[in-house]
Amino acid sequence: MDEAALKGRWESLCARVGAFKQVEESELTFDMLRTLYGHPVRAYHNLEHIGQVLGVFDSVRVLAEDRDCVEFALWLHDCVYFAERPDNEERSADAAAMIAGLLGCPAEFVGRVRSLIAVTRHSVPPARGDWALIADIDLTVLGAERAEYDAYRRAIRSEFAFADDAAYADGRTAFLNRMLEREHVYHTAFFRRELEERARGNMWWELDELWSCP
Repeated sequence: MDEAALKGRWESLCARVGAFKQVEESELTFDMLRTLYGHPVRAYHNLEHIGQVLGVFDSVRVLAEDRDCVEFALWLHDCVYFAERPDNEERSADAAAMIAGLLGCPAEFVGRVRSLIAVTRHSVPPARGDWALIADIDLTVLGAERAEYDAYRRAIRSEFAFADDAAYADGRTAFLNRMLEREHVYHTAFFRRELEERARGNMWWELDELWSCP
């Protein structure tokens, strides 16, 4: 999804969820999104990633309970991202609340968006419904075809360029093992059926790659 398509999609979402229904607010906030997702320069957690998860969401939109809220959370869930920080989801939720405020979204909507963004940390099992759905959408890359998965893991390594190989391997291994130790990688029946087996194969392959290098 190119930037023009993303902008048009954002403007449509703003018209549905915002109070003001003016082009100025959607243009201003899209410029803010573009700036956030471009800083710092990112190899994976960028607007291309947002386009990817929105595409996945379109294919499972029928499963969402509050579709606009899920879409808004997907737009904002990685808007603040510094690879060396542990609080990116919390800070992204703060940015989402600020942008929702500029659009005049109601407090209940903002609170729900905050809670949806929080689950993309993937540290604890999400609640069912939209929380499980957004967590799974964010992790669909784990179940991608091998070439796409390889590009993803290389992009993640690029974002952690400040870490030496040993430190990166330790940290990445901890993440992969945490995913693999779950009873299920995915929380919804749909993604479990479609992607679970390939996701596990990809992660075992990456572990082999991490520790087979001299």
